[in-house]
Order: sequence, then C-alpha cells, then structure tokens
Amino acid sequence: MLSGGQRQRVAIGRAIVREPKIFLFDEPLSNLDAALRADMRIELAKLHRQLKATMIYVTHDQVEAMTMADRIVVLDAGNISQTGAPLELYHKPANQFVAGFIGNPKMNFLPVTCKGVSADGVEVDYQGQTAVLPVTPRDGMVGKPLTLGIRPEHIQLGGGDIVFTVTPTVIERLGANTVAYASLNGEAENFCAMLPGSVGIRPDAPVSTGINAADCHLFDEAGIAFERRVELTEIDMNVINPTAV
Repeated sequence: MLSGGQRQRVAIGRAIVREPKIFLFDEPLSNLDAALRADMRIELAKLHRQLKATMIYVTHDQVEAMTMADRIVVLDAGNISQTGAPLELYHKPANQFVAGFIGNPKMNFLPVTCKGVSADGVEVDYQGQTAVLPVTPRDGMVGKPLTLGIRPEHIQLGGGDIVFTVTPTVIERLGANTVAYASLNGEAENFCAMLPGSVGIRPDAPVSTGINAADCHLFDEAGIAFERRVELTEIDMNVINPTAV
C-alpha cells in the first residue's frame, strides 16, 4: 500500500509523461505530514527547474508560496490583492491583507494616530510615543487613525524608536529562534515576537521590547499600504527582478 507521499509522486509522474506545457497543482501537499510536505516542496522545486514548464500552484500555506514561487498572486475573496515576487510582497505588501498573509508568524498590527507629515515620512503616535515612519505621505492624514504593521522577526528586546512592555503567555523554543506570544497593554494574546533562540524570557514575566521605524509598515483606514521608502539589498533586488542580474 502506498503512502501519501508515494501516491503524490505517482500522480506527478503520470502527469510528467504526458509532457504538458502547464501543470496545475491544487493544494497537492495539504494532506501530508510536516516532514513529507518539506520533502515534496523540494522535489517539486527541482522538477520545475528540470522541466522548465509553467506550474500554477494553489495553496493556503504562505511558506509554500514564499519558498516555491517565482511570482505570487494573492487572492482575497476572489479578487487579486497583489501580484509580485515573494520578496516584493514581503517587503512592500499592497494592503493589510497581503501583509498579514505573507510571512510566518504573521505580521503584528498596532493602532496609531498620524501626528504630522514631513519630507522624512509620516509621524505617528502610539500611546504617547512618536516615531517617523519612512513612508510616502498623503494629503489630509493628520489626526487620522492608522495601523502600524511590524513583523515578529523585527521585534527586538530593549530599546527602539517605539518601546513597550509585553507579557509572554506562550513561548515556543525552536532552536535557532524563540517565538513568543504575548499580551500587550492588558489585552488578549495579540502580539508575536521572533527572537534569538537562546533569549532568556519566561512565561508570565514582563519584558521590554522595541521596534525601529525603518522596519514598520503603515496602512490607512481602508487597509491600503503607504509606499515604503525601503532600501533593498542587491540580493533582494536580484530575487525580485531576476532579469536584471
């Protein structure tokens, strides 16, 4: 009797022998265990390079999308939210939905208020603390409620442009990284930080964390992202636009 992974290989083999120009995969790894999913991701990526055929791959797993795609099309309620290379969507999501979908763990969202705009960007207020985010301002922003987005991997212990105290409720020790889920400002578990693996934090013990303005994303009341003025590395640009290499 064939295992789930073996049946997947057989099905893919049957498709390959027909030499199609386009492959359509509809969540092919959804019923496999974690180890097999990782193995099959690698095998499919190898096949894509070897066959040089177009592959359309449907998935709800952002890890699969980020690791396997040349270009990602993010759908929200049947509408295309954004299309682009994986790192393009990671660094410059078009809206709050894409920002929350791309990345694992998902992005944190904090309510802020626009205090002012300048050539440097948008000044926001978070509970009495202000920071200038390097994004392109729009007209009529001052005084409006906005949403600040910060990825868990960009949270740091100690200082930053905005600092706050969180109380970890769940801590996941993954070896290279430690993922902490925390309450913020006395609210429910709504904050996640990805920290170094050896960090000395404990459940229910408050810890001071901070974020830097350059790492932040900003969204308007409709969830549309403000354009970030980020300087991508040469590696990032080559991955986003491989034809430029």
